[in-house]
Amino acid sequence: MNDENLTMWFANWHTDNIQHLVKVKSIYCTDSEFQRIEVVDSKVYGRLLILDGEIQLSTKFNSYIHESMTHPALLLHPNPKNILIIGGGDGGSTTEVIKHNIESVTVVEIDEKVVQVAKEYFPSISAGFSDPRVTIKYLDGRNFVENCKQKFDVIINDISDPKESACSVFTKSFFVKLYNCLTKDGLFITHAESPDSCEEVFYRVIATLRNVFPIVRPFRVWIPPYIDFWGRIIASKKYDPLEFDTLQIAERIHDRKLLLEWLTPDLFYAMFRSFSKDVINKMSQEWRIITEEDFPIFKRP
Repeated sequence: MNDENLTMWFANWHTDNIQHLVKVKSIYCTDSEFQRIEVVDSKVYGRLLILDGEIQLSTKFNSYIHESMTHPALLLHPNPKNILIIGGGDGGSTTEVIKHNIESVTVVEIDEKVVQVAKEYFPSISAGFSDPRVTIKYLDGRNFVENCKQKFDVIINDISDPKESACSVFTKSFFVKLYNCLTKDGLFITHAESPDSCEEVFYRVIATLRNVFPIVRPFRVWIPPYIDFWGRIIASKKYDPLEFDTLQIAERIHDRKLLLEWLTPDLFYAMFRSFSKDVINKMSQEWRIITEEDFPIFKRP
């Protein structure tokens, strides 16, 4: 893309003191019932999906975002068959999930417009939506879990930032209901903001999950469009990432014939063990459990 085609600057406040500026060309913009949806092209990140002013998706770095959001939990499970994705309207998580030998994927996305935009402007990333094993339900994720009778092997929480109503899928009461929607050896994976720029969210989500699940293992991933290490957390009834070595993960990747761009067995092994002393110390501190009366403070302008 030539610079002369980039006609505007996209500005995103990362913290109170850091602003992220990207030179872009506007492709599409609309307001849905729930949020502002923008599509822009950039030279450094490729095509971007932006929701309410926050970068959600980058074609150049999609593998960083969605391989880390899905495969760590799927690889830990010996035979994942039925998968639930809460959010994930861009289709990236769905497209990664169906690389495994699954039987069904249920996507619960509140905003149908996001799915429509993804299909039109991000066709390769959202290609998984056309798979016959995939069902999309345009519902609130919390309400779906509260009323769900089905059991899932892996649940993926791929929603946007935990602010306003989205905080409801990070509370202890929600995690308890979600725990009951998992099979006896099921796993849950969620994004949890950055331990550096949004630490109250990251550490309080860990503390809340530890109050519900026997095994809780956070990790973080450098995602260039987010200009930050992004937190992910696996909560498991049985399988512990720290008990898996590189050979076991390599065998599962090989046996499932997974073609991955970002995740390697060595990276899988390292990312659960690569926290700085500062982060380790903070994880050992007491953090308040997230409840409907006590949401974490989301500190992004």
